[in-house]
Order: sequence, then C-alpha cells, then structure tokens
Amino acid sequence: MAHKREPGTLYVVATPIGNLGDITIRALEVLKDVELVLCESTKETKSLFHKLGISTSVLALYKDHSESPYANVIEQLKQGKSMALVSDAGTPGVSDPGSQMVRIAREHRIPIVPVPGASALTGILSVSGFQVNPTYFLGFLSEKPSKKRRELEKAREIDGLIVFYESVHKLPRLYPILLELFPETEVLVGRELTKAFEEVLYYANPRELAEKPPNAKGEFVFLLNHRKKSLKGNSESTDM
Repeated sequence: MAHKREPGTLYVVATPIGNLGDITIRALEVLKDVELVLCESTKETKSLFHKLGISTSVLALYKDHSESPYANVIEQLKQGKSMALVSDAGTPGVSDPGSQMVRIAREHRIPIVPVPGASALTGILSVSGFQVNPTYFLGFLSEKPSKKRRELEKAREIDGLIVFYESVHKLPRLYPILLELFPETEVLVGRELTKAFEEVLYYANPRELAEKPPNAKGEFVFLLNHRKKSLKGNSESTDM
C-alpha cells in the first residue's frame, strides 16, 4: 500500500545502520513526501538522501544547545505541515537522539507515527537462538565504570536475555565486569551489524570472550543469555 501523507503528523523514521538496502519502501515514501526532515546531522542526512535520491529539506535539531527550533517546528506541525524525524543511523529515540522531539510533539497533541526499520537490538535477538522472553534492553551502558557496573548488577536480577550497546574504546573495561558478574553466562557479540565487516560471535562464557575478544573496531551489541534455567534442548513453544 502506498504511503498517504497525513497533515500535521510527525513520522519517526528508522534509517539504515549500515547496509543501505535496509531502508524500507515505506521509509522512502515518507521521507520523499514530507515537507521537512528533522535530523541529527544535516551532513550525514544529506549524504544518505543523495544516495537514496531524496531532495526533501532537512533541519538539524541539535546544532545549538542554547537555542532549539522546537517551538517553530511545533508551530509548523500545528499549521498542517508533515515532518519526519531521523537520526544519523537507526531509530530516533532508541539509543539515538529524538526522544525530546517526540515528547514535545506529544505534549502538543501532534500525531506521531513510527516507521520502523533495521535495528541492532532485533538483529542480535534474531540470530541468538535463545528464547527471547523476557529481554532486558539497556541501550548504551554508562561511560562511568562504577555506574556501568551498577547497571549490570541490576540487570543480573532478571531471568532472561540482557542486551546492550557498548562503544569500542570501552571494551577493555567491560570484559572484567562481565567475567565477575556473569562467569557462566553465554555471550553473543554483534560487531558492525549489516555492514561490510559484520561479525556475530558466540562465546560460552566471558572468560572465552576475554581470551579471544572480537576485533576492536566498529559498533558493538552484546547479548547475555542470563536464563537461570538453561533452555538448551528445551522444546518449549514460543508460538503467540
């Protein structure tokens, strides 16, 4: 079904996290049809749009923290203009900037429509082979080692999967924490998902991970199989 633009609507659009082919047909239609695209970086968004053949005007929301364009944007939406919200890659508001724009739009009763797409979270879950209910998503862990540890200590209380993102330069501090808090937990590491040098690596426990870590380049997503009762060989149905 072709996209039909609704006036005065904010579309929250996911863009590819690596592979340009992951853009959806619906996302293309929305981005071409709206009157303005709100973005994280005009340089990144214009580069993406050039590759996709999109000529829609763009506006950076975060270039000046002392003066935001939210009031002007909301006024235009109230006047009936339709807009899309994107980040540099992935889904706005999911470990990416965007939640504030959505919150302000909701406060002003602006219709908000999600246009989903590629996600490192769902990508790593889909290739895990583990029962995914429940899954505890932490987003990016804290930069502070002490807070990072507290976040993982809290996550250890659940019986299920734990998924989080981590920046490449923080990996050496992460491994000892995992070894201490999750010594017998299976670990799945996704590196550069959907990109040219994509890797999905399985480790029986954090000790194996520390002994043979992945190449420390790119973007990382970690999945810990912290199910207190192993489901290996379990035929439990996951039908919904």
